[in-house]
Amino acid sequence: MREKIKNYVTGVWGIEILTLFILLVTLIIGYYQAFNAGSEEQVAATFDALFNKEKYIQSMIYYESKDISQYIYSNSNDLEDISAIKYENEYLSDNLHYYDEIFYVLINKETGDFTTNDVNLYRSVETYSDNVALLEDNINSYLKESGFYSIRLDNKEKYNYYVMSLSDKINMKNIDKYIEIYYKNPIAYSYLIKTESLSAKTMIVTTVIAAILFIKIIFNSIFNRNNIHLEIKVLKRLIFVLRYGYKYRNTRNKIIFSVGGAIGVILIYLYLVAGIRNQNLLVTFLTRYPFKGTLILVLIPLVCVLYSLKKSLDISIINDGLRKINSGDLEYTLNNTGEREVKELVENINQIKEGYKIALNEQVRNEKLKTELISNVSHDLKTPLTSIINYVNILNEPSITEEERKDYLMILDKNSKRLKTLIEDLFEASKLNSGKMKIEKQKLDIVSLVYQGVGEYSNLYEEKNIEFKVSSNEDEIILDLDGKLMSRVFENLIVNSLKYSLENTRVYIDIQSKENNVEISFKNISNYEMDFNTEDIFERFTRADKSRNSSVEGSGMGLAITKSIIELHNGKIKIEVEGDMFKIYLVIPKK
Repeated sequence: MREKIKNYVTGVWGIEILTLFILLVTLIIGYYQAFNAGSEEQVAATFDALFNKEKYIQSMIYYESKDISQYIYSNSNDLEDISAIKYENEYLSDNLHYYDEIFYVLINKETGDFTTNDVNLYRSVETYSDNVALLEDNINSYLKESGFYSIRLDNKEKYNYYVMSLSDKINMKNIDKYIEIYYKNPIAYSYLIKTESLSAKTMIVTTVIAAILFIKIIFNSIFNRNNIHLEIKVLKRLIFVLRYGYKYRNTRNKIIFSVGGAIGVILIYLYLVAGIRNQNLLVTFLTRYPFKGTLILVLIPLVCVLYSLKKSLDISIINDGLRKINSGDLEYTLNNTGEREVKELVENINQIKEGYKIALNEQVRNEKLKTELISNVSHDLKTPLTSIINYVNILNEPSITEEERKDYLMILDKNSKRLKTLIEDLFEASKLNSGKMKIEKQKLDIVSLVYQGVGEYSNLYEEKNIEFKVSSNEDEIILDLDGKLMSRVFENLIVNSLKYSLENTRVYIDIQSKENNVEISFKNISNYEMDFNTEDIFERFTRADKSRNSSVEGSGMGLAITKSIIELHNGKIKIEVEGDMFKIYLVIPKK
């Protein structure tokens, strides 16, 4: 999970870019409507509902006063005769809902007279013909005590919404004489304020998300260019289904069924549902926008069904791939493009195929090694055996001298011992590989074992003048080892170094004690061209010198035996070749 999160955070994804584009378009439209439209029409802005409720309510009162302003101006001939609306307004006030309707006050700046559609205001405020300011103060006190929100229009610098919205010029002769006050109970806007506040909060959260996405995309585009994935999986999968869905019977039937069902939904909706008229928001939307509603009702289930076909289509494609693999095309690899379960299935099939390829290649390799083994065993056993037979025949000749007889007996002794060594090595290697070998571990100093082996065998091949350099990061390294078997390991490696090293060179043996294991390396310069496979060299009767030159004695099983002994101690062995430098590493665990 952490890797998935890290991979997402440090990458750029196509769905993010699409999401950011949609968010930006939505935000631009939303902010334009929230600010630009509000400033042009001088109506309430969305963010005022969240940050300045009083301003929002006043803006709404200003906007909603248009109808009553139109009524007043029409009936009073643009405020020329306000008495024509006075009694009518008093009649209206008795029928108005206290919380839902807008009230007004018209104050004559010259006479101090006022008219209103609020009966309570008439009863509470007296007319002050000589002091308009005092009259306004009393009206404001009444509005404040009653909890009303109001707007004041002096008809000099600010006019009502009805006047401002008219395209034709209005007679301003009488309008300038009056002050207009419109007011309403703020409770009427509670639900609207909640809705607009939620819209404002949503826009803020959306802005933050868009900003984070934008920063993430820009940052990763600069610093993580290797982890950019512009494909959009949802769209890709839908296109995938539409492109290949008709190719397979299973998915083709579902597509036909889905399209038929979608057409049926359209017909049912157009002939039945479109006639329903309720106040339900969804039904209202569908009846007001029948084409858009139909499109939504059809597309949602259609997209869902097409998307659900992805797995069926994946299985059909997997079956096609399996047929190719079964026909013998082991190079064909199934594409891992499905859902999580399908991906696991594809991965497992590909792993099985790779395992089968490895097993097949291993079988071919084993057959080749068996052939080479028989050839090598025949060669290595036949050489001393033929020599023994030939010299036995010579010894039977009565004409040979006593000196010749002694020389031939020495050769026979040498070849018979060589034949014995080959047979013993073969049996030992077979015993080690059979798993029947029991090791007897004891506490031993591996550094001493190495020095002991060098001391015993370094004098062989004196004519080659090979020098051993042993180094260790600790003077003593105690491990649980089978001393006899490990001595055989170092004997094989030291003797091999002597056999195959270039004359007048050094063999470097490095012993490193680490936290959990001990690593021992042997490095020497080879006296022949090394063109062998480092894995095959561990096989029985395989020698680095492919010519199997008889001047270099060896059974070809030394490294095979060494590898088996190291593995019995739960260790590992590996060979590296660098030019003429031959390196072999032993890794032995401490526990």
